[in-house]
Amino acid sequence: MFKESNGLLFKDLLIDPVRSPKEHKVLFTHAHSDHVKLSKKSTFFGTKQTNEIVKKRYNAESYKFEELSVNKKINFDDYSVELVNNGHILGSVQTKISSNDLDYVVTSDFRLQDSIFFKGVVPIRADTLVLETTFGDPQYVFPKQEDVVSGMVSWIEKNAKSGLVLLSGYSLGKAQELTYISNQAGFEPVVHDSIFDMNNIYSSNGINLGEYSKIDNNLKDFSVLIMPPQLVDRNLFAVLENFDKRKISSAIVSGWARKGVFDKTFPLSNHADYNDLIEYVKQSNPKLVLTDHGFCESFSRKLNRLGFNSKPLKYHKQRVLGEY
Repeated sequence: MFKESNGLLFKDLLIDPVRSPKEHKVLFTHAHSDHVKLSKKSTFFGTKQTNEIVKKRYNAESYKFEELSVNKKINFDDYSVELVNNGHILGSVQTKISSNDLDYVVTSDFRLQDSIFFKGVVPIRADTLVLETTFGDPQYVFPKQEDVVSGMVSWIEKNAKSGLVLLSGYSLGKAQELTYISNQAGFEPVVHDSIFDMNNIYSSNGINLGEYSKIDNNLKDFSVLIMPPQLVDRNLFAVLENFDKRKISSAIVSGWARKGVFDKTFPLSNHADYNDLIEYVKQSNPKLVLTDHGFCESFSRKLNRLGFNSKPLKYHKQRVLGEY
């Protein structure tokens, strides 16, 4: 029986905790920070790639990890767990839990369409579906990926020839795509330390990013710089302009497409958009949909209007699935 507490709890298995967990068994669906909290009391389950990233990114080598293979059912006391790729980032999965002839599916963050590196998610038939609804609003219908990438390549080619291009995206997932796109435009990028570490893990797992270097007093040797968004502000632009002297052209890459201090935005996302969320539910055809994150309430109402049985999850309240 599902309960929402510090994440999603199924019996003794906690999925994607939002605080340091007390439970013994914890499953990470992927390695983004809003899905990872650590504790010495717990054993952490994840794919090989997720475990590798968590250990590196969060200095977690001393914690206890166990590797789970994708598409392979693992039996616990009175339930089984199967991890299935979900197209979000390296190592990310949706989770199918089977117990008492019922199937529960937790999508976590996912992408329905193929991304630059990964195949899109294959929807799973479920009795209860816990659906990630980060972009569950009609305003979020993304353009075709190939059109966005083509526009980025042209923009980089134009601006990197005469100045410095600053690209910004999350250090895990987005920055690896930016590294690849920069190479497609003909420019090896120099990247922030945190991006360099994640690039190395992607590369060691067979993902061809192209060439890249770590920033180390070598900015003037490159025409493209990739930085995490939390480190980019007006002070950084002032420092770069004073140090480098070249004209800076900047862009942030995100499904949110919020411009902020940047010259341009490119709506490239590793999430499902509004239409893809609806399509997943149609293919899964669950008896109950629990919407999670983002526009969970409004999207749940939309699903009910479409004839599905849906309720939003709210983490500030603890409820047992049976209450729904």
